Amino acid sequence: MTLSIAICTRNRHEDLRKCLKSIFSQRDIAGAVIEILIIDDGDTQESWLDEVRRELPPGMELGYHRKNREEAGLLKSRIYATHASKYETLLFLDDDVELEADYLAVLLRTFERYPDAVGVGGVDQSFSCSLKGRLLMLISGRSRFDPGKLSYSGFASAMNLWNRQKRVFRTEFLHGCNMCFRKSALRDVKVVEWLNGYSLGEDLYLSYLAGLHGPMIINPELKLVHHGSPASRDKEEQVAYTKVINHYELLKLRTGITPFRYAMLLWTAGFLYAETALRRRKEASSGYLRGIRELRGAQTRS
Repeated sequence: MTLSIAICTRNRHEDLRKCLKSIFSQRDIAGAVIEILIIDDGDTQESWLDEVRRELPPGMELGYHRKNREEAGLLKSRIYATHASKYETLLFLDDDVELEADYLAVLLRTFERYPDAVGVGGVDQSFSCSLKGRLLMLISGRSRFDPGKLSYSGFASAMNLWNRQKRVFRTEFLHGCNMCFRKSALRDVKVVEWLNGYSLGEDLYLSYLAGLHGPMIINPELKLVHHGSPASRDKEEQVAYTKVINHYELLKLRTGITPFRYAMLLWTAGFLYAETALRRRKEASSGYLRGIRELRGAQTRS
């Protein structure tokens, strides 16, 4: 059994160290050959890497790849990893996740059990939602009743149902903090202009392209915690803006902008604007408003 693990990172060394320790502590993977790749948009000292390498357990190897400034960006790091990795099965992990001790064993068994699957994902144990929260997700158009479906506006908030599932289920998307693909299913991935920097929605972009080649599944037994570190992320205003515009681009790619889809995206964006404005999150509400204005302009031009 072989597996490549790519961790795309930028100046979050404490988070990255915790992530690596959770990988090194995996159990029930005797005989597996595992390659770990650090794809770095920041600066990492060789002494730090030497310390990490001394902790490597048998059967694992660590490779470090520092990208040039002109190659910066999460999507570009994902693409870089598909070329730099050795093995056909490629697991992407965010640098601020910690895996449960049997995660990799369950992942490898899942691919054996579902040989036709081109993508497998797990469930963030910290991502939960109250009944009120789930209703708001539905009302705002960010979620659906089916945990494996994107909303009609293209949002992936159906993930709030994943912790409630007991069995493996089919899905249209994987969560970027932990998504494993067969590399052959990523052969059509390319850099796109609207996914730059933090590349919000790049997991949905990769999921869409991989899903054209076969089924993807979520296994609730694949458990991890995504800490959601705020370090090295884009500013709140930019995140809000790209949340509107990038979902517009994703809808164009996946389904085309039908009148219904466009109306749903406007409704969702308007809801998010109102929600952040009421909470006096000025940067976020400003970003959503800017995105809504551009969304209207783009539709008028088309």
